[in-house]
Amino acid sequence: MKKGVFLLVSAWCVAGATSFAQSAVTDSISGHDDNADFTFTESQLDDEVNTSQAVSSIVAKNDPFLSEVGFRFSPMRFRVRAYDNRYAQTYMNGLLLNDVEMGRFNYASLGGLNDATRNREGVDPYEFATFGVVGIGGGQSYNTRASQFAQGRKISLSAANRSYVGRALFTYASGLNNNGWAWAASVGYRGATRGYIEGTYYNSAAYFLAAEKRFNANHSLSLVTYGAPTDRAQQGASTEEAYWLANSHYYNPNWGYQGGEVRNSRIVHAFSPTTILTWDWENDKHTSRLTTSIGHTYNMYSNTALGWNGNAADPRPDYYKNLPSSVGNVWKDSRSTKQGVEHNVDEEPFLYEQWQLLYNRWTGSKAARQVNWDEMYFVNRQQNAIGGDALYYQERRHNDQNVFALSSTLNHTINARQKVALGVQLNSTHGMHYKTMADLLGGERYTDIDKFAVNDYGAQSPEAQNDLRHPNRQIQKGDRFGYDYNINVRKANLWGQYQYSTLHWTMHLSGHVDGTTMEREGLMENGRY
Repeated sequence: MKKGVFLLVSAWCVAGATSFAQSAVTDSISGHDDNADFTFTESQLDDEVNTSQAVSSIVAKNDPFLSEVGFRFSPMRFRVRAYDNRYAQTYMNGLLLNDVEMGRFNYASLGGLNDATRNREGVDPYEFATFGVVGIGGGQSYNTRASQFAQGRKISLSAANRSYVGRALFTYASGLNNNGWAWAASVGYRGATRGYIEGTYYNSAAYFLAAEKRFNANHSLSLVTYGAPTDRAQQGASTEEAYWLANSHYYNPNWGYQGGEVRNSRIVHAFSPTTILTWDWENDKHTSRLTTSIGHTYNMYSNTALGWNGNAADPRPDYYKNLPSSVGNVWKDSRSTKQGVEHNVDEEPFLYEQWQLLYNRWTGSKAARQVNWDEMYFVNRQQNAIGGDALYYQERRHNDQNVFALSSTLNHTINARQKVALGVQLNSTHGMHYKTMADLLGGERYTDIDKFAVNDYGAQSPEAQNDLRHPNRQIQKGDRFGYDYNINVRKANLWGQYQYSTLHWTMHLSGHVDGTTMEREGLMENGRY
């Protein structure tokens, strides 16, 4: 399948309390954006696709409105003009970092690296950019060359009460020495045994290493590698009824007690190690600059979820049949004499009794409105005794990528009023999407068939098989099951920009030509297709 794609992708996240002072003499392509000096947390990222659902901030250089709303409204998932993050672009040392499958930048890959990512150039929508053509979402480019860090050391300790309760960060920069070498490094950790939302925890380390060699006034070579391995327990959205019954807007249906200990059913593992090699050339007159970067990212993202077959009850505590409203409305009705009971429930004793049982269950015990791990283990052990499949299990959904990217950009100043920028971008992404068995919850086996197809076609029908090549395959912990496919994406983009400026007005002309090929490679032969 071929299609032309014009992706204007994502916003920004970077931050912290105090930054390194910038050197008095800086590289000609560097820029420093002082707006909205903060960091998005991974809890603000969409859990299913590992993309930001928080703030779609446009990176404006001197916009007080965007600076304010970008930080203060971030907990409310505010988006400037409702733009999705795929309508902006994020670069590092000239290399485009946006995911070509989803179109967004993975902010979690830079989590906690506040000092390492302070130096950047932000561009408003449709303005001239030195690194590429930007659209309605604007764009930004991080400059992480080692020579751009002011010489020194920094240690910071922070405390919070949201996703994590503490953070430690150490950053070191050597500055550019007499031999033309510069080094920079940053390591950090953020963590919480329990976050503000009950049932959650957070563990995230971060590293950043940069080295640069300036051969002479015209040539330099830099190498950057970074990553932020993260392990966190998720909070889950629920219904207004569930929050009312739990008497808390912070009710989290994802966790429960197992043997008296808190266990969350939805755990995220995320790690995206990235390496970028950049060559910079500048002419003697400093009117032309060529930047070529090649990078590699191996994105590993997975999250767990509860699974069950067609013979088992839904284990989610806020499943609609577990709520009183499945019998009658829990809200007060003007025609009712009882709080929260509609007249039709009030008039039928059996319905009222069922409603009251569910209401008492939700309001009487915290454990009763959470995931019942002990019950799932008990049911699976009963299945073991009769040689049956596990009725409940915990699956892990993987969305991994192996990415190679190249970008080359030429910026040329014609005279005091005119300048041009030309560039080419190439990307090759191998996406791997599959499920594995994380935990059989005390069960001994699980058969890889589709529980919904079993109801329609029967357990022995070809349609019930998730993989006809391995029918009725018995799944153990760590095995792949359910689905397994790859998405291969190849993308090329050629772009150019021209700007003419006077004291009173500026004319800007830009354009690009790109092409994308996408191929899906199925590794299982599904019986329903």
